[in-house]
Amino acid sequence: MRNLLTEDDDITMLAISVDDAEKGKMLRQKIAKDGKGAVTFPLLSDPGHKTIDAYGIMDEQYIGKGVEGIPKPSIFILDENRKVLWAKIESNYRERPTIEEIRKALDNLKSEEVEK
Repeated sequence: MRNLLTEDDDITMLAISVDDAEKGKMLRQKIAKDGKGAVTFPLLSDPGHKTIDAYGIMDEQYIGKGVEGIPKPSIFILDENRKVLWAKIESNYRERPTIEEIRKALDNLKSEEVEK
């Protein structure tokens, strides 16, 4: 995700995690140590999983296991009014929306916007 956006993109990217802010900070630091650079977008904390629940992406397999609120791997592209323009939700945590899929969706949406 760190390499998804280009200089031409007028996009704000956010990530949401059920982890508290301190765990999120530690995760960002851990990711940055992989040699691919720092995480350049905010990682928002949703420990009460209100946002996760609002989008209907809580992964039920974690309920009752002390980690309730873990979301399914998901990507949402929203417009400035928070209307969902594109979404990809995986049911298996080992499967993730690919950078190519997301980039294609962004480029298609950008093309549609130009045509308007």
